Amino acid sequence: MSAAALVVVGWIAYSAITGATLVIFRTGSMSPTMPQGALAIAEPISASDIVVGDVVTVDRSDEGRQPITHRVIEIREGSVPGSAEIRMQGDANPAPDQEAYVVTDVMRVTWSMPGLGTVLMVLQSPLGMTALTLLAGTLTVWAFWPAPAAARPSNEVARDDAR
Repeated sequence: MSAAALVVVGWIAYSAITGATLVIFRTGSMSPTMPQGALAIAEPISASDIVVGDVVTVDRSDEGRQPITHRVIEIREGSVPGSAEIRMQGDANPAPDQEAYVVTDVMRVTWSMPGLGTVLMVLQSPLGMTALTLLAGTLTVWAFWPAPAAARPSNEVARDDAR
């Protein structure tokens, strides 16, 4: 349990310093490199640092749609200074994305682990949150539950007998 706490605290510190975020792959468009259910770490980079072959996450132009994470297949200079127009394609997709994305910065995927995103999604579900709450409550009660008299140190038993 303490290892999990260290991972969480470490992630919070790392993401605060670098601006990194977690990306969960909900489709199989990046299979087999990053299959559905994979968890990835993405870090911010400017448009000038993007190279062909990078896997990046960009916001879609449609309001309310989830960001998209695909591989960069082409880069052109953007119409606005400091921007780039990128074309992307999922590794499992037969054709590139229909639209090009004009970006000034993106989130570049630096690490991924298959299946870990599925675990995180289950933990974030109502059932997962209920289970985590019950586990935390059980561990708290167990930690503070009084020990039976036989398990107490001998000096405590002697004080009880003196009463």
